Amino acid sequence: MWLLEASIEGFRNLIPSRLVLSPTVNVFHGGNGQGKSNLLEALNYPALGRSYRGARDDDMVAAGAAQAHVAVSCRTDNGDHILFECGMEKGGPGRLRIDGEPVRRRADLVGRMATVVFEPQSVQLAAGAPELRRSFADQSLSVLDQAYFRRLMNCHRALRQKAALLRDARRAGASPSRVRAEAEIWNREIAREAAALCESRATWARELDPRAAAIYAEMDPGSACLKFVYLPSLEACRRGLAGEDLAQEILSELDYIGPHEVRRGRPLAGPHLDDFQLLLGGIGLRGYGSRGEARSAALALKLAHGELIFAQRRVRPILIFDDVFSELDKARVRRLQQECAARHQLLIATARPDDVAGWKPDGLRTWRVEGGRLEELP
Repeated sequence: MWLLEASIEGFRNLIPSRLVLSPTVNVFHGGNGQGKSNLLEALNYPALGRSYRGARDDDMVAAGAAQAHVAVSCRTDNGDHILFECGMEKGGPGRLRIDGEPVRRRADLVGRMATVVFEPQSVQLAAGAPELRRSFADQSLSVLDQAYFRRLMNCHRALRQKAALLRDARRAGASPSRVRAEAEIWNREIAREAAALCESRATWARELDPRAAAIYAEMDPGSACLKFVYLPSLEACRRGLAGEDLAQEILSELDYIGPHEVRRGRPLAGPHLDDFQLLLGGIGLRGYGSRGEARSAALALKLAHGELIFAQRRVRPILIFDDVFSELDKARVRRLQQECAARHQLLIATARPDDVAGWKPDGLRTWRVEGGRLEELP
């Protein structure tokens, strides 16, 4: 899959622009704060129906503007063309269209435009909090399987309902036995959905692990072996059970900790507490790895996700790199660039011209970004 062209208007500091993109490598140069990351954010917006940087739609509308509009034309690997149109309004709901047809829910966008984004905060996949790795897992699995996304939403809804029940009951001093009886309704739904989610996460981690290890070894030949491991929070998910047997064990586990949840006033177990671990030479990178090792491991994980998309969907995702090369040596950078360009369309934003100096891949197109204005360079 690759982007053919895009038009952007009213988006952050970007001057209204139309870009015709190369199917191979596209590089955006510019100093910090000039709009490079804003451009990548706009180009990736149709993939998620939201900002990959976590911004609200209101924040992406330019100062003084009432609305923003992004239109992106893509070509799929089988030759089909798709037009994504996204509108953002100050204080109003966003608008999404695919080939002119309104998209009612952002969930309907999942998997339509396949991208893999690496931006400065992505390094936290190795070194940061568990919720960052869970979010990565959930986004990755949702792209691969829409049924996973639906189960995830169902589980989150049941957990919110249970949390509200426990919180309100604790404040009101309600009878513990009554609270546990009401919580069982939500526990049954949580157990059913959690069983499927945990099985999917375990399978996904097993499939991602060798791919991430191979990519890390390509970037840093002779290094220790990278491992990616799933750490389920529910004890039932560590016993090798599956299907209804797993759901029943999860339900029993939730019932067992029920009195503790009533006293604490919140859910204490579930897939919302799962984690994943990156190890290098058997040592966890969180808290022990160098910045360079953490960056390389996180990048390997992201690229492995791209390989898994291709393996399962026969789609090559677009790679979006925002300041990806800092803290990597030049030899590693060049190997990474060449390997990625051979298989994917690349969108690269960098403030350091040395990151791409001397690299002349076929089809290269380069822009300077300054004060929100894009100028294509010869």
